[in-house]
Amino acid sequence: MRNFFLYFYLLFFIFSCNSASETPKRNTLPKQIDNDTTLPSTLILPDTQKVAPFEKPTFSCQWDTYLLNQGLINIQTIDSSIWVKLMYSTEDNFMHKDVYGCLENCYLQPDVAARLVLSQQKLQTINSSLSLLLFDGLRPRLIQQYMWDILDMPIHEKTKFVSNPKRGSLHNFGAAVDITIVDKTTGQELDMGTPYDYIGVKAWPSKEKSMLKDHILTQQQVDNRILLRRVLKEGLFFNIQTEWWHFNACYRDKAKELYHIIEGDTALINI
Repeated sequence: MRNFFLYFYLLFFIFSCNSASETPKRNTLPKQIDNDTTLPSTLILPDTQKVAPFEKPTFSCQWDTYLLNQGLINIQTIDSSIWVKLMYSTEDNFMHKDVYGCLENCYLQPDVAARLVLSQQKLQTINSSLSLLLFDGLRPRLIQQYMWDILDMPIHEKTKFVSNPKRGSLHNFGAAVDITIVDKTTGQELDMGTPYDYIGVKAWPSKEKSMLKDHILTQQQVDNRILLRRVLKEGLFFNIQTEWWHFNACYRDKAKELYHIIEGDTALINI
């Protein structure tokens, strides 16, 4: 019965997002720029033989309890084949600081998580030795505020690194992912031309053709990015123009209608 309601809700969500994307508002999110794949008109959820049922995960820390109570889903409870490495739960990020503490599981809105499973399955049909690797999903706004506050630079520079928490990011809703592709046999990420969180034009999907022509990016690097976009489109995600790794599940206005911002709890932040 629970899966039936999720399925019904997802159909309503996809219809709403498709309607909104036909006439996107100006000054919201950059539109998708890669047209090498046609979006499906309907979304068919994975069947129970391919996806594990929703189940109560093992709590690694209080973050898990808090986020489950907010109605979010740990992606690996419905597809354990998706790799997860939250970069802000390590020091391997642009801040060189672990700001997530014991938050090491990737949480998303339930319908967004189900759509990501479709993308993983699409990738497996193309090359079974590859897997999606999540760098980030839900980011509580309290953590985003902390990241914003410790960046000592003008606001117009800060926004290159972190969205202004006053406005809210789609990460704060659990409706966006930072993601790449990994080779399961070697553990090596596919070469996308830049590292995750690279600040600069080289990370821009919108400049790939000119950078390929100027030998700034190789054909293999561009092909890897196209593959990532292709499989994410299977779940109706769309990319933005300035970060090859960032994909949104819907526009900001639609996220405000469907979800609420996950604020976070100061007692759970390891700073």
